[in-house]
Amino acid sequence: MKDRDVASCRACERFVLQIPGWTTFVQSYWLLRADWRAEPGFFHGALHFSCLSGWEHEEAFRRELVEILTGRGRPITVEAEDGAHVLEQPGLYYSELVHQDGEWSIHRNTSTDRWLILSRRGPWFFLDARQLDALAQGLPARADEGGERVRLPEGLELEIDSASLAGLLDALAIRDRYPGLLEHGSPDYQVWGYFPKKRGLAYSVAVDLPLPRSAAEFLAGYAREYEPIRFDEPG
Repeated sequence: MKDRDVASCRACERFVLQIPGWTTFVQSYWLLRADWRAEPGFFHGALHFSCLSGWEHEEAFRRELVEILTGRGRPITVEAEDGAHVLEQPGLYYSELVHQDGEWSIHRNTSTDRWLILSRRGPWFFLDARQLDALAQGLPARADEGGERVRLPEGLELEIDSASLAGLLDALAIRDRYPGLLEHGSPDYQVWGYFPKKRGLAYSVAVDLPLPRSAAEFLAGYAREYEPIRFDEPG
């Protein structure tokens, strides 16, 4: 992967500004097989969640994704020029199905108090106990995942240090890839630093996650009843 491609969406090839709930980065160590390609390989890199619905490879991508997110690891066979190789594809252990609806399912991690909301088409969300508590109080599940660093494209006619999030998305010509973010996400965008020589932007965005309404309503009740995982020492 070339450096200039790191921040390009693997579905639409446009720039990805990482914002929780609207984008993701599929890690290379997931070993997510790109079976739809003519040559064997793995899928990894940046994605706009809004690009998934209607993407021609969505079904094959999601089939592999679900195995990784909800699985506990499995051997996979990969063909290469020197023959077949057996690799261990990791699982993220969101293996306990808590609830399922027609459009989404909720899974609990088997070893930590974390949950996965997996939409049938489109995004997936990871939640922790703090965010469940917020839902139980009738508040949004707010994501504040720390900082991001990205190399911006050349030629942006914008004062990066003082630009608003809306202004940056417009300058990057990607506002349409973030539906509902500015209107309903209450984003708190902070510039930590901009380094013009390398066009490097360090920033953070705290945001209300765009959870499916019915999933948020279910979790609001579930949050009052679930038993936290405890690792009590014997004796």
